[in-house]
Amino acid sequence: MNEKLVELYKSNWTKLSNELNLIISNKTYSQKPTNPLLLSINENAYLESDIKVLFLGQETNDWGNDFSGNIEETLEIYDDFYNSNYALDSYGGHFWNGINRFIELMNKKFKGKKVSYIWSNVVKIGASGRDQNHPEDYIYNIELENFKVLEKELDILKPDVILFVSGPNYDYNIEKNLEGVKFSSFNSNFSTRQLAKIKYKNFKNIYRTYHPNYLWRNKINEYFNAIINDIELKQ
Repeated sequence: MNEKLVELYKSNWTKLSNELNLIISNKTYSQKPTNPLLLSINENAYLESDIKVLFLGQETNDWGNDFSGNIEETLEIYDDFYNSNYALDSYGGHFWNGINRFIELMNKKFKGKKVSYIWSNVVKIGASGRDQNHPEDYIYNIELENFKVLEKELDILKPDVILFVSGPNYDYNIEKNLEGVKFSSFNSNFSTRQLAKIKYKNFKNIYRTYHPNYLWRNKINEYFNAIINDIELKQ
């Protein structure tokens, strides 16, 4: 799987690098691109798990500072931050505390099952520097033209559960990456904006809800349990 992921990332890397480096070298652009979020998984643990979960946030800003153009170094950023358990054990903040809450509730529901978790973002290339939000269009359009990898990542990883904690304002980004997705309500206690089930290809359990920043103020357990109780696993 890791070999397939690296092959995917390399497939259009030269064009991507050229376009992003033009922005970095052009002083008229106030916002500079950071490195893309490249996945590197613990393959043995993932393949041996009973339930494979992929959760996706919004975008990662200041991911190794300005875009470096080095795939291997960028993969190491992911290893050091996520695969080392630093993000879940030490980093803190509303997002990661929210993810830990989801994992806690998921493990409680599926006690006795081996569950593995992968993290990614719906926007792959954020802005360099902290306290940013969605990158400017001149960065995001380069991603759409040269680095639409989410669909193929899903085909490689084949997760059993996909959870977008990106919020409804990022549905546009999901639609841009996954052609033909459809959002629908599945729980009468929540509107589609609050909590949606996504239909896409043959994947059975895809959900989108708010970013944990919002959920911590609005009964986070109720949102997560509604998702977890709806999950249908293969027999």
